[in-house]
Amino acid sequence: MEVRLRTLDVPLTPALEQYIRAKIAKLDRIHARVADARFELRSERQRSGGEQFVAQFTITTSSAILRAEHRNRDIHLAIDGAIDHMTGQIKRFRKKQILSRRRSRATTQADGTAAIEATAEDLSGPEMEEDELSPSVVRRKRFTVYPMSEEEAIEQMELLGHDFFVFFNPADDQINVLYRRKDGRYGLIQPVLG
Repeated sequence: MEVRLRTLDVPLTPALEQYIRAKIAKLDRIHARVADARFELRSERQRSGGEQFVAQFTITTSSAILRAEHRNRDIHLAIDGAIDHMTGQIKRFRKKQILSRRRSRATTQADGTAAIEATAEDLSGPEMEEDELSPSVVRRKRFTVYPMSEEEAIEQMELLGHDFFVFFNPADDQINVLYRRKDGRYGLIQPVLG
C-alpha cells in the first residue's frame, strides 16, 4: 500500500519519514482495493499553551473510508497512536466484510435466489473540525455523497468513528443525515422542503 505523507507546520525529516513508513509497513493487509492512503501530521497550539501534534491516517477503499486520528505532545506518540488506532479500524473493517459475506450467503441459501449487494465506490465521509473559540465557520469540507441504504450508512459511520454521517438515501430519493443518539441507538434526519 502506497501512503502519501503530508505535514503542516512540522518539518518532515528523513528520520521522521523513515519512522512513519516503518510503522505503516507493519499494518495488516486490508484485503480490499485501496484507492487512496494519506498520513498527515500537523502541529496545533493548545489553549493552555504549548504545542500538540496531530497525526491523522486515512485509507480510502473501494467500499469504505478508514480514518484514525491521535493527538499528543510527543510527535512519536501521536504517530504511534494514529497507527495503532488504524490497526483496530482495519480489523473491524475486515470483520464487517466477513460478516457481510456470511449474511449474503445465508440469504442466498435461505430463499434460493442470489442476494444483491450494493456497494458504493470511493466513499467520502464528512470530516469536520470544530473551533470552540469562535461561532463562525472556520472550515468548509466538500465531499461526494453516494447512494446507500441506512444499514450501509451505519456501517460506514462506525468505520469512520463519527457521531453522524451524510448520505444519499435512494429509498426517499434525497440526502439524509444519520446520527448516534445518547442512548447508543441511531437517529435519521430526513429533510422536507417547507
